[in-house]
Parts: sequence; C-alpha cells; structure tokens
Amino acid sequence: MSKKQPNRLAQLIEHQAFAGSALPSSLTHDLHRLITATDEIKHLLAECLPEEILSTCWVVGLTDTELTLSVCSVTAANHMRYLQKAYLELLTNQSLTFRQLKELRVVVVDNCANKVAQSSQSSRPDVFKNTNKANVNQALSQNTKRTIAQAAEHVTTDQKLKNALLRLIND
Repeated sequence: MSKKQPNRLAQLIEHQAFAGSALPSSLTHDLHRLITATDEIKHLLAECLPEEILSTCWVVGLTDTELTLSVCSVTAANHMRYLQKAYLELLTNQSLTFRQLKELRVVVVDNCANKVAQSSQSSRPDVFKNTNKANVNQALSQNTKRTIAQAAEHVTTDQKLKNALLRLIND
C-alpha cells in the first residue's frame, strides 16, 4: 500500500499539518486571545480612529492592566499617544474586557507593508516571519529537527532535497 501524499497545491500550513507540525496549544490560545482583542478594539475605536490607522492597528500585548497596540507609522503612533487618555477612558467605559485597564501603550512595527496586504486578504492576522537572520552556528532544537524530518519524509518529493534536509538535521 502506498503512502498517502499531500496535495501539491495545498498551502504550506496544510503540508506542515499533514507532517504533524502544529503550534503549541498555549501559543494558539494566546494568538486567539489577541485576535479577539484586536477585533474588539477595532469595533470600539471605529468612530474615533481614521481607517488608515485602524486597518494597521493590532493588539500585541494584553494583561489585566496594560494594553499594547502596534501600528505601522510613527504618525499613527503619535496620534494615538496624543489621545491616549481619551482612548483608555473609552475602552474602560465601553468594554468589560478592558474595564480594568490602567495603561495603553502604542508601538511602531517596522514591516507593516506585509501586514497591511495580509490583513486585507484575510479576516485574521497571520503569524509573521521574523526578518532577522538566525545565527548560522546555532544548533537546531529537537522540535525543529523533528519538523524538518517529517517534512522531508511526508512533504518533499525531490530526492536531493530530501537527502539535504536529512543531512541538515544529522549535522
């Protein structure tokens, strides 16, 4: 009996899921919580913020007393910081989720062009790749090795690529 092969036209995430790769449940839970908070923030601030700022605004940190929002430009961050007290008051008065907030922080994100394009294509933000290069001398973690091995066995059809991936995890 032949091994079941993944669909070659499928998205990368589907290939990884086929190979048994998935985000840890704690990260999935945190991501879902931040996405939900972002949706609520965008709904509450829809009448206060211009669409240009609102479309690039994401919740990147949330504790009981502190909310951290990311935006794509310094101008947007300055605008939000200038009206920070008014936004904080609005959020604490209009939402049970943000009732205990004491501080609202705004940070500027460097690679926003990718985020704006992705946010317009889907209703939820994707996990964005870190643009910083990893140290080439750093050893691979066991989880990374297992993911590469599963991808080599179940996703890759090119024999040279498969051998190269297996060599990578053995070095």
